[in-house]
Amino acid sequence: MIPAEQLIEIGRFGKPHGIKGEMSAVIPDTDIDPSELSCVFVELDGLMVPFFIVSWRTKGAESVLLTFEGIDSQEKAALFTNKAIFAQPEDLPETERDAEGFFLDDLTGYTIESDGVKIGVISDFDDSTDNYLFIVTAADGSEILVPANPDLILEVDTDSETIYMNLPAGLINL
Repeated sequence: MIPAEQLIEIGRFGKPHGIKGEMSAVIPDTDIDPSELSCVFVELDGLMVPFFIVSWRTKGAESVLLTFEGIDSQEKAALFTNKAIFAQPEDLPETERDAEGFFLDDLTGYTIESDGVKIGVISDFDDSTDNYLFIVTAADGSEILVPANPDLILEVDTDSETIYMNLPAGLINL
């Protein structure tokens, strides 16, 4: 089984649609193509269980109707109502990755250093605009917003979980 922390949440199920196991789902990222997913995962009884898509069709801008192998009745489909939908990172579009080939989620907990100075630890990120930001917690507990711009990243050291950046002077004092 794949641990939940190795998966990315991509949407949420709604109610069953019809009586043959079809179910509605909201997948906000319109770049995700269900036909390109090897499978999706749903947490059942504390385990991430894979389900294979038999068919899908769009229903509005962010909604799709899905049918899975082995889910062939309204009763079985009802078990998925309001559950989160997860996918493997390698199945998602490349536009979700940063320039180093990482998902921003993967970098949470990494330390950021610039010019030999530890800036802080990435606690979260802001992807609400086209200019993604790392939310960094400094040693004094304050939050610093650091652009997650690939042009500023010199190296990502996965062994030490450190991102070496070339940040403009004064940026962290804003």
